[in-house]
Amino acid sequence: MSTRIGLTFQRLPDIELLHRGIAYLRLLCNVQFETPTKEVFVQPAIVDTGAPLCLIPSDLWKQVRTQQFETTRIGGLMVQKECAVPGRVGILSMTLLDPHGHRYRLTVRAFLAQTTEVPLILGFQDCLEKSTMHVSYPRHEAWLEFD
Repeated sequence: MSTRIGLTFQRLPDIELLHRGIAYLRLLCNVQFETPTKEVFVQPAIVDTGAPLCLIPSDLWKQVRTQQFETTRIGGLMVQKECAVPGRVGILSMTLLDPHGHRYRLTVRAFLAQTTEVPLILGFQDCLEKSTMHVSYPRHEAWLEFD
């Protein structure tokens, strides 16, 4: 039996291009983390099919159990070294949630950022690659389906 995790749309106007009617459109998913003392907290994450790994800000990953590996840097659109974010590759567990109470637990390899200045991102490795994604903006429907 598969598990379907509903996603939500977020539309943010681009202030500089507002006069052109341009906005950022994001898909969001709630993610639950559990601390070593069994406390749980939920944060919204951006679903990013262009991200190779999940990206976890330091204020989140420092509260949960992680297995950490080498130090590295991760970049995005900007290839300049000074634009890359320092961090570590690591493994952690998280649970994807939706407004209907559906849940799906994952253990993922992720980039553990050394800063809080990055968003929580669900990337491809160990996360999105395990799902079938359905997106229909005209119908305002989006979900991840895990077999």
